[in-house]
Formats: sequence, C-alpha cells, structure tokens
Amino acid sequence: MTRRIKKPAVRPELRREWLRRNETEGESPPEIAKQDGYDVRTVRKQIEIERQERERREARSIVLRQALEKHYADICTFAQKLDSHITGDTGSLSTIKSEPMWIALREHMPRSLLWKNLERWEPLREEVRQADSELRRQLEPSVRRKAPLPFPKPRREIGLSMGIVDMLSAHFKFTAQGEVGLDRRADFRLDAADQGTTSIDYGPFTIGRVPNTRVAEVKKLVLDLMSEVTTREEHVEMGRLLARSERVKRELHEELMVIILRRVVPGRCRYCPL
Repeated sequence: MTRRIKKPAVRPELRREWLRRNETEGESPPEIAKQDGYDVRTVRKQIEIERQERERREARSIVLRQALEKHYADICTFAQKLDSHITGDTGSLSTIKSEPMWIALREHMPRSLLWKNLERWEPLREEVRQADSELRRQLEPSVRRKAPLPFPKPRREIGLSMGIVDMLSAHFKFTAQGEVGLDRRADFRLDAADQGTTSIDYGPFTIGRVPNTRVAEVKKLVLDLMSEVTTREEHVEMGRLLARSERVKRELHEELMVIILRRVVPGRCRYCPL
C-alpha cells in the first residue's frame, strides 16, 4: 500500500498566487491543483480564504481612507474657524486653544511659523485694545466740554449720543493706518423726529437727536472733532501698532490659507486614524 505524503501548509504567498491565476489567467481550481500537485479541495479552500482576506483588507483600507479624509476635513474646518477668529478680532484664543483640533494641528505642524505668529498676535491685539480704550476714555470729557447739548444723552431724550466717541475712535484708527477715514466713507443721515427735532446718524454711528435749529451746528461739531482727533500725539503710535498687528494678521491668514486649500497636513497627531 502506497503511503500518502502529507503536503506542507499552504503559504500565504502561494495562496495569493492561486487567486491571481484563477482571476487573471482563468485557471480553474482543478487545473491549479493538477499543475501544483495539491488536492483540488485544498486549492478551492485556499482561494476562498485569500479572497475573503482581500475583501477584509480592502474594506479596512476604505474605512481608514474615509477616516483620514474626515480627519483632514476637521483640521481644515478648524483652520477656517481660526482664520475667521483672527481676521475678525472676535476675542481671546483661550476657548479655541481648548479644542482638540488645536492640539491636532500643533502636533501635525509643530515647527510652523503659525505658532510664533499666534504668540505675537494676542499681545499686539491687546495693546491695540488698551490704546483704543485709553483714547475713548480721553475723548469722552473732550466731547462733553464742546457739546452744545447734553452728552451723553439719556435714552429718547434730546442730546448727543456716545456714538460720537465710537465714530471718533473708528476715524482715528482708519487714518492711523493711512486710510482716508470716515469723512470719505460716510455721510450724515438726517431723519425727522418728533417735537421739532432731527435724528442724526453718520454712517453706522448714531450722533443724537437735536432741535432742527441746531442740526448745522452739530454737524460742524462732528466734522471739527474728526479733524482734531487725528492731530493727537497718540495718532502716530497707533499707526505703528496697527501696522504691526495687520502684518501679523496677514501672515497668519496666508499660513492658514495654505492649510485650508491644500486640504491635507503633514505629519501625524494623536487623533490620526491608525
């Protein structure tokens, strides 16, 4: 009686080769079994095992690709949020720094100039805020001394509004940056009110409600104040401060736009799909 010789276990590379021959060269399991000296049942089983393994690998690859695409999309969305936050001067970075995507972006791009510029941006923004606050603090008594009517006026009463200070502060910063200021951007808007009065606005700023006979006087006061505010000694320093702040904001915007438009980031982070 002939002793049956046991075949060695089928190696993964041979199993893959059988599947390739079956699918691309059209060899049937009996043909492969005959040519390679294996039982046809073994060939069929191993081909099916390899087919299932391939399907699992492909499914895993799809899941990982989708997860990675979503991860990159999350980072790009965060970069857009950060860009809007900076260009809009909407507040401190403390809330954004607590978000997971802040950590992710920092781990992906630890050597990016983005982080150095962010460290410069917040102090500069605070300096601008403090300088503007100090300017407004000084402007209020100055306007009060020159105002021909109650200032700041109570609600619904005749007089001049704190909107004058808002307007002067905006005009001060526009001109400090070398722009034309509000006098070329806006104009007075006059609306008839009750009791022989007129509501005066200048662009988006509320000037107040004044007697009809004093409209011309108030308009002249506003224009005189706008001319005077640009002669203050702080005007040049504010210009330098705003220029530095705008330069950092522009560099931050450019760096963030590279991330947003590339749609992928280098490196890895703790949230990257495995």
